[in-house]
Amino acid sequence: MNFKEFGKTGEKLSNLGIGTWDIGNNINENVESIKFAVDNGVNFIDTAEMYGTEPVVARAINGYNRSDLFIATKVWPDHFDHDAVIKACNDSLKKLETDYIDLYQLHWPSKTVPIGETMKAMEKLMDQGKIRHIGISNFSVDQTKEAMESMNKYEIASNQVEYSMVTRDIERSGLYDFCRNNKIAVIAYSPLSHGKIFSKKKMIEELSKIGASYGATASQMALAWLMNRDNVFPIPKATNKTHMKENIASTEIRIKPEDMKKMDAMEAKYYEDSIASRHSSN
Repeated sequence: MNFKEFGKTGEKLSNLGIGTWDIGNNINENVESIKFAVDNGVNFIDTAEMYGTEPVVARAINGYNRSDLFIATKVWPDHFDHDAVIKACNDSLKKLETDYIDLYQLHWPSKTVPIGETMKAMEKLMDQGKIRHIGISNFSVDQTKEAMESMNKYEIASNQVEYSMVTRDIERSGLYDFCRNNKIAVIAYSPLSHGKIFSKKKMIEELSKIGASYGATASQMALAWLMNRDNVFPIPKATNKTHMKENIASTEIRIKPEDMKKMDAMEAKYYEDSIASRHSSN
């Protein structure tokens, strides 16, 4: 397993994390999948109060040295007022069966609660030692700037957003560059774009062709592309050990610069093709 620094936190995280959204109803299989990942060097696990998987994570990490793991969870926008944030965190601590959360994230920007009020509660949780780092999720550049400016003592550690070879909005919006320049880690959820990547037949063919020289599948190459980008930590879900094993194998792929250029260009080409297709059908 390979590790890299998580933004400017000084933490060393496995370059692949474990996503737990919509991981299915077979809890025993889910637990074994997470355990398999941890046994193979993955130390980063992401969950959220909205997912309902915090108890699954608690079962999976039971018996491991807590300090060896980096556990992230999220608070839902309905709980963004000061007292609700504190309560939500306490509830997550109980469900995770832990004394602290390594990364506590705001799941989405709120349209009703001022970010300053929410961050005041987050910083209080930091002071109390209940959380170790503060993150955000699905925040735009302007929303990230506002969140940064609303903090008095601490800094934003990460922004969790959808990011894949198919979904690259954060590049076009400038968010990727903003986070990189400010050393805010990018946690990439849905790194295979909910499976949409497999509908891009030309892309899969090209990824498979490139992957052949690495002994890797198209999906492994897509994950490796994210891990080979600056400051990005993909968190694919895996409902069983077989799938998890395939994901973990992608961490060892070191993509050559010339292949990275080819993969970087794929989205632009397919994005242009999709625009042309829509225009021709109108």
